[in-house]
Amino acid sequence: MITSKDVRNKRFEKAAFGYKQEEIDEFLSQLEAELDEMERERAEANNKIQILADKVREYMKDEDALKDALLGAQKQGHQVLNEANDKAEQIIAEAQAKADQLEDEAVRQHAEAMEKNRAEIAKEKEALIDARRQVAEFKKSLFDMYKAHLEMISSMPEAYDEDDTTETAEDIANAVAGVND
Repeated sequence: MITSKDVRNKRFEKAAFGYKQEEIDEFLSQLEAELDEMERERAEANNKIQILADKVREYMKDEDALKDALLGAQKQGHQVLNEANDKAEQIIAEAQAKADQLEDEAVRQHAEAMEKNRAEIAKEKEALIDARRQVAEFKKSLFDMYKAHLEMISSMPEAYDEDDTTETAEDIANAVAGVND
């Protein structure tokens, strides 16, 4: 690669009927200035490239760290999700067990209440049977008394004498006097 220093140090031999030395020197000066500018720009570009390369390396390190952090976060997220699912299953199982227990208790209490009701119904049926028996006995007793009264009424004489009336009135008076004594 030709540098501006090479152009500056280059000397041509003089020949007859050749190019004008001033034009060549002027062209070489322009060429030297352009080469200097290009070398400066190339150095700046290399510096920029170096800076960018350093930044890329830094970003690559950050990228690796971010990837590691992302993987860690994903793992932790999966772990949290699994723990939450396990906890939810445990809560559901406990709730189901409690619901089963409450249902069993309700069934037991219902059975006890039904048994108590059956016992009360049986007791009331016995009381009803006893009351019906007492009513039947009272009715029979009442009919027997009614029958006895009817027989007594039937045995009473139908015709009546005045003499019998006097005697009966006297008997009644005596009976009343005896009660008052």
